[in-house]
Formats: sequence, C-alpha cells, structure tokens
Amino acid sequence: MIAMDLARELKVAGLPWTPHRGDLAMDRLNIPYIVLRDGADDAGGVEIDTGRGVERKPSLSLTWIPRIDQLLTFLARHGRTDLLARPAGAGRKDVRWQVTIFPPSPDAGPSPRHFEASDGADAAGHALHFLLAVAGWRPGPALSGESR
Repeated sequence: MIAMDLARELKVAGLPWTPHRGDLAMDRLNIPYIVLRDGADDAGGVEIDTGRGVERKPSLSLTWIPRIDQLLTFLARHGRTDLLARPAGAGRKDVRWQVTIFPPSPDAGPSPRHFEASDGADAAGHALHFLLAVAGWRPGPALSGESR
C-alpha cells in the first residue's frame, strides 16, 4: 500500500479521484476506510465502512490511497513506464522497486527518470508525484470503475 503521506501529496498535486467501491481512502487523522459505493451523493458524501459501521463522509475530507495498478494506469497515460523489482543486496531477502518513466517524445526533456522505493506502490507514487508537482503534467479524468 502506498504511504499515507505520499497519498496526501498526490491529492495536493492534483491527482483526480472519483470514489469507487473497494477503494481505500483516509481522513485527516490518517484513519483508513473502504469505499462501499461508486461515486458520491448529491451533497458530495461518500459511503464508507469505518469498521464499526457504515458512514457518509464528505469526499473533500477524504484522501484516496491508490493501489499500484491504479498508479501505473495514470503513469501509462503519460507514456512508457517500466516497473522493475530486484534484490536489495547480496544475501538480503528484501527487494527494491524501481519505476522508470520515459518522456513521450525526444523533445519532451531529459532522458528517462527513475524512482526507487522498498514498495512498488511508493515507487510508482513518487514517479506520479514528480509528473504532477514538478513537470506540471495533468493526467486527465479520474479512473473509471472499469480499470479494476
């Protein structure tokens, strides 16, 4: 799962989200919830499972915690994206994940950019955050429910 601070940074950077059943979202206190229904009601409320029952929370007060497949779907809109997992070092059992993004055209700027983390979702999240916050790229509309 992507780090909660990184999820919040992606929200601030403009990552679009339309709530879908099964999404994870958190409130301002970093309490995670599961979204129970697609979309929000007319007042902007999202139906969530709090672990103690079902509640409605304003969508603006929630931060989406995207899965790795959702992050990679947004990255693919930018262009070629490679995901690599490799051993962290000799004799170690953990892995390092690397996401590489490529400029869509030779005129788009520098050569490929690499983002590495101990979790694949975090590596993808850092790459997406770079595109949103630093490069000023806009990914278009939120994901549809069909990307599951």
